[in-house]
Parts: sequence; structure tokens; C-alpha cells
Amino acid sequence: MSEKPAVFKNLYLSRLSTLDGPRVLFLLLLVSLFGGVMTGCGPSANKNKTLDVESTDIKNNFTTKVDVRYAQNFSVTNTPGYKLVHLHYNSPDRGVLFDKQLVLVQKGTKPPELKDELKDAWVIEVPLKTVAANDDGEVTRLKALGLMNNIVAMGGGAIYDSELRQRWEEKKIASIGYSFHRVPLPEVILSLNPDLLTLYSSDRDKMASLEKMRILGINAIPQFAWAEPSFLGKAEWLKFTALFFNKEEEANKLFEEVVTRCKQLMDKVRQKEEKATAFLVYHPSENSDWSAHRNDFYASFLEAAGAINVLADDGPTHAVGMNNEKILSLAKDADFWIANSTSDENWPPSEYLNSFKAYRNGQVFHYQKRTRYEHNAYDWYETPEVRPDLVLEDLVSIFYPELLPDHEPEYFERVILTKNQF
Repeated sequence: MSEKPAVFKNLYLSRLSTLDGPRVLFLLLLVSLFGGVMTGCGPSANKNKTLDVESTDIKNNFTTKVDVRYAQNFSVTNTPGYKLVHLHYNSPDRGVLFDKQLVLVQKGTKPPELKDELKDAWVIEVPLKTVAANDDGEVTRLKALGLMNNIVAMGGGAIYDSELRQRWEEKKIASIGYSFHRVPLPEVILSLNPDLLTLYSSDRDKMASLEKMRILGINAIPQFAWAEPSFLGKAEWLKFTALFFNKEEEANKLFEEVVTRCKQLMDKVRQKEEKATAFLVYHPSENSDWSAHRNDFYASFLEAAGAINVLADDGPTHAVGMNNEKILSLAKDADFWIANSTSDENWPPSEYLNSFKAYRNGQVFHYQKRTRYEHNAYDWYETPEVRPDLVLEDLVSIFYPELLPDHEPEYFERVILTKNQF
């Protein structure tokens, strides 16, 4: 997944991974002795103050089920008295190996006996009241479910959504640091003591942070929406979030509306006999010339929009580094180029860029149109998490403008090409 282009400021400077055993024990002792002493970090600073949390219906809502059809990294089974969630993701190259059963029981009811396949399960009483998340996608899912007031912490103020930004400015939502850059600061999380902490868990360090949070008594769970190979699979994580708040009905309704619109758009492009060709890369990559979306959920948009993804292969379902030569060999004749830069100013030399058909023809687009640069905030990482149909509609209008002649793209604009020789 591509990172936000600018570097976030004013993030916490320490992280839990730096704590050794004695310091962790000392921290636990402080928490147990003083409880609410750490008062300056967020909305739960005054334990006697009532949070403006939306009331969550505590009746047994387990009759409303979710049917997971696209997501591959979680599944749900409704059994009498509880919801059984299987949460898993395996990526040895990223150092992530997770396979856990979550038992969600209605508050006030007795949990099942944990034996056999449930012996190591995590038991969580639902519906929850407060939640913290260090990923904008998860925060967006929570708001889409009507749970904005339940959010007590998020990455920080680099948020495009104006309502969430305002709550952050009013200090009703605390900052815990963005998932792209670091693991959350434990002292802040402990002071807030949310009912649930969802962590963007994309590598070994982030999984270690999750483990340490749980050792400290925080109800932390990993989030693997980012690893889904399809955009509908990623969007379906709305249902996962809904499980913890008994919001399945709302999640099902919104997701089905999105699926319906996506299918309508995909039906439109199926009629095209001659397919456009496209590729999606951004520059530079940390470890290579380019970072390429070959098989991940971003790449899945291209095919759904009726284009042939010239970079697709059988590799991993996350962005991968590729050098200049490899990109050129595969994509030089592609019709469209999708990038994350608004300008080609820092791209390779003119001779290289003009070797691409898409570049010569001015068919290079970026997805940063909905941006608040003053806040370092990009809606690309927010709304499309639950409304991928908006992105798909944009791409269909770009690849086949005759199919959507009146559509003005929400997210895409042409990249400013300063080295085009044609």
C-alpha cells in the first residue's frame, strides 16, 4: 500500500518496541497505582466526565448475520449465543503469521466453554462503546457505520474528513501515531483504555506491537483489510468492524449498495470488445525505482474497469518494487498510466519517460485530486475504503469516456508532464 506522500509531524517519538522488561513492568505498576493520572492525552482524561459516545443497542442482535463473499482474511460463523470470527493472514516475507478465533458474546451473557478449536480464542463482549484505530481506513469504516462519536483515538490530524478533523481539533479524538510510520505509544493507549484497539498489522514490528499491547491489558486486534487482493474484499471489512458493535444490518445495507453499483459499472465495460491497457506504479519506491501495484486491491480496480493490467503476475498481493527496465519492458505500450504524483518533476529523465506510449499521449493520471494539503490529508485513503464504486466509476470514465460522458472524476486528474517531447 502506498504511503501518504508527506512526512507527518508531531508524532510521538517513542514506541513500545523500545521498552525492555523492567520498563514494561514499571509502566504496568504506574497504571495500576495511578489509573487516571495520565490525563493530558485525550477524551478519557477525566474519568468522571461522560463521553459523547452514541448509545449502542445492547439487545441481542445476533439474528442479523453477515455473509462474507469477497474478503479472504476473515470469516464469520453465527452460533447460538455468540459470533465466531476467524481472523487470519499469512505472509512470511513480511513476518506476519496470524491465525486466531475471536468469540464475540453479547454483554451480560455467558461465553461458551473454550475447548478444542476454541481453547486459545479471544473472548470479547459486544457491543463495544469506545474504539481506537491507527489506520484511516478503519476510522472511515467506523464513521460509515454511524460510530464517529465512539472513536477516542486515531492516527492524528492528517484526516481529510472535516467532521473527524474537527473532533480531533476539539481534542475529542486523541492522536496515537499513524500506522504507516510507527506503532502506537502505549502510554497514550493506556490512558484512554479503549474497549477496542484495531492495529494496521503489515509487518513483524507491528505484530510485535500488537502482542505487547495485549500484554499491557489492551483489547488489541490486528486489521488485515490492506492485504485483500480485491477492492471489494477490502471494502467488505466494513462487516468485520460492524461485528463489534452489533451493526451488521447497517454494514450489509451499505456494502450491498456498493456491490450493486460496481456490478453495473462492470457490466458496462464488458460490452467493449477492444480493451484498454493500463498499469499502476508510483515513484520512487523505498527499495527500487518504482513501487508497482501488480496483484493487490489497487490493481484489481484496473481489471474491473475493463482494462488489461500489463503488470499483473502470480506474485504477492501487495505493492512490490520494480526497476526502470522491468517497468519499461512490460508497460511501454500501455494506453494508460496511473500514478500517485501530481507532477513528473522527480521522475526519471525525459528519454526514459517518452518511451512509454501513455506518457507520450498524455494519458498519465494521479489519484490525489481530493486532497487537503494544509492538513497533509488525502481522501484517497479514506472514502474509497467503504465506497470503492466511486474509484471504479472514475476509472471507467477515463478508460472509456464514451460510456460515462457526463462523469467528472472525483479522485483522478492528469499528471503535470514537464518532460513530454511530443
